[in-house]
Amino acid sequence: MPCYRCGTRQADPEPGKSSPWRRGVIGEHQVLVCPACQSAALADLTRCVRCGSAYLIRRLDQVECLDCRLIRDAAADPAATQAPPAPLAPPAPPAPPAPPARESPAAPGGGSALAAEVARALERVLGGR
Repeated sequence: MPCYRCGTRQADPEPGKSSPWRRGVIGEHQVLVCPACQSAALADLTRCVRCGSAYLIRRLDQVECLDCRLIRDAAADPAATQAPPAPLAPPAPPAPPAPPARESPAAPGGGSALAAEVARALERVLGGR
């Protein structure tokens, strides 16, 4: 899932390090926020009604505050269930092309670009097991 503000796609963090990306909720939808957009996005994020924290996550039909652990049902009204806002800036330029991946079950006969990306990620993680 890309950053909801700028469209940058999340990359795997270095081994042993946590991701600098933050999760949040806007209009009852969970969004990801890249490190560059976090300060600007803070005003857009829904806040906890108990403690005021913006550190919320959406699971199934519930929203949970990760600071005070308040769990509430997600709003069912149409205004709150609209899709999150579109990115404000165009996405970053594409990365240089990766070397061609060998054919795998995840991308038979070439498959989609997403399937090829998943196959390359699995190859990196699993190391050809």
